[in-house]
Amino acid sequence: MKDIEIDSNEKSEYECFSCGKIVIAENRPSQCPDCAGEMRNRQVSVE
Repeated sequence: MKDIEIDSNEKSEYECFSCGKIVIAENRPSQCPDCAGEMRNRQVSVE
């Protein structure tokens, strides 16, 4: 497995666990702007 350097200035896609809305942002949104659900970074696998 390779180590990946993450550029903190790079925008990432975040997806709402509740409604599925996708938001592109530099920093992790605290909650979904549509339903206030929890957001996750789509680049990180959910296991």
